[in-house]
Amino acid sequence: MAEVCSILIIDDNIDDREVYRRMLDRVPGTAYAVSEAETGDEGLVLIRGKRPHCILLDYSLPGRDGLGILAEILKLYPSANVIMLTGQGNETVAVEVMKSGARDYLTKDALSPEALHRCIQNAIMHGALETKLEQKRQSLEIFTRAMAHDLKEPLRTIKSFSKILHGSSSLPAEDRELLDYVLSAADHMEDLIVKVSGFTKLEVAADLELKPVALASVLDQVEDNLHRQIESGQAAIIRGDLPEVMGDATLLIQLLQNLVSNSIRYCENRTPEIRIAATANSGICRLSVSDNGPGIDPQHCELIFQPFKRLVGRGIEGTGLGLAICRRIAQLHGGAIWCEACGGEGATFILEVPLALAAAAAPMAMPAAQSVRPYEHATEATRRLAEVLLVEDSPADIQLLKLKLMRREKVSFNLHVAANGREAMRLLEQRAAIPDQPPVDLMLLDINMPLMDGFEVLSALAADGRLRGIPVCILSTSSDEGDIQRAKELGALAYMVKPPTLQQLEQMLEDVGTLKLQPLGDSLVLCVEQSRQSSTALA
Repeated sequence: MAEVCSILIIDDNIDDREVYRRMLDRVPGTAYAVSEAETGDEGLVLIRGKRPHCILLDYSLPGRDGLGILAEILKLYPSANVIMLTGQGNETVAVEVMKSGARDYLTKDALSPEALHRCIQNAIMHGALETKLEQKRQSLEIFTRAMAHDLKEPLRTIKSFSKILHGSSSLPAEDRELLDYVLSAADHMEDLIVKVSGFTKLEVAADLELKPVALASVLDQVEDNLHRQIESGQAAIIRGDLPEVMGDATLLIQLLQNLVSNSIRYCENRTPEIRIAATANSGICRLSVSDNGPGIDPQHCELIFQPFKRLVGRGIEGTGLGLAICRRIAQLHGGAIWCEACGGEGATFILEVPLALAAAAAPMAMPAAQSVRPYEHATEATRRLAEVLLVEDSPADIQLLKLKLMRREKVSFNLHVAANGREAMRLLEQRAAIPDQPPVDLMLLDINMPLMDGFEVLSALAADGRLRGIPVCILSTSSDEGDIQRAKELGALAYMVKPPTLQQLEQMLEDVGTLKLQPLGDSLVLCVEQSRQSSTALA
């Protein structure tokens, strides 16, 4: 027995509705269950009750046109399969209808049972495929999130405790050598997780909102991010005049960073020299990144952009995903990237992206985020031990902070721990309600937590006037640029990657004006200025 296919006809003309019903009754091999609505509002009521497989919608309805009803249908039922019907054919109307989300467009005077049946079946098939694609996209997003956070957690724990064992003076040399293999493999695995996570995130990315971006600023950030690699390799980066392009700054930084980092990494036997130049033509910026490395065989110039394809062995670090990520970023910008072999030493990568529109208004400078900092106007101040709240659901990470930062680096502060965001908010509210209790001076906040994650905590802090001034530093496994940018937008003053180190802490404190590290004997004290009336002053 054929599966029953439910059809809703929305048309104010009773004769037209009867024609459609008769046509569908005459289709062999398919059972159609037809319901009717005379107005758009009646149709919306029926859709709320039972969602039909396909909707036949008249373009010209009394009082409201079909496009308005179409928009409401898709708002109520985003995956609806709507076929728009009109009395007269018009290409302009057809384009408008399809752009508005209809599956198809038919003229009433050209209808036949076969044409209507074929159009309905195609619409339903396309809808089913779209639904499957959306399910695949959601599954890929879940996988990407697991890659970025959950899979890195146990790996980072292995690395952190292995490093502690490696540093033990009582460990035999043979065992220390074995731990070197463990740490090397863990580093490679972590790099692979980061790259696969980044690549899959780009694969499910929607269209970008392109904005004017200064390539000079992008390259400045790239050099800052790679300053250690540039210094250790004694690399020279020579740049020409770089224009503004239409793009996403975070992704362009990632693209250029991959290219520059590769140029330094693969230039083993000489001092790396990287030249970056740009030309403009017909609204397109052509950016070239050239190096003096070993070069690339012309027959491999396309192969290197394929995922996991590498031309060298494991002696040189890498995952084989960097250039695949670069190509995907270029595609998301409506551009292209390719490699030009130089017929000898060195290689040149060409990136083409749209130039910024000359008429586009320059982006307005956003005012610097203002945070209310406790004791900012204190006079006659002394110092007290800082109150630090660690919001972390992993017992291993809590132990690592105590072991590495407090015990080994000998940094002293009063540590409070909350196992999730909700517990942290309750603790903050309780402390704020007690007049004589010192406030929390610094929050170290994990992102991936149950009940209430780190981003939700930042939003809650911003909405609470009493708690808005607490300096927050994200302490996370993720080094994803999107997570870092989102944290800053939500008010985080700094971002540290687990496990915390003294160097990261010192760098973070540059952005927290109320806290300072002070030497005390052979240790360090994290302290905060306060008025002399307090009884918790540090001796």
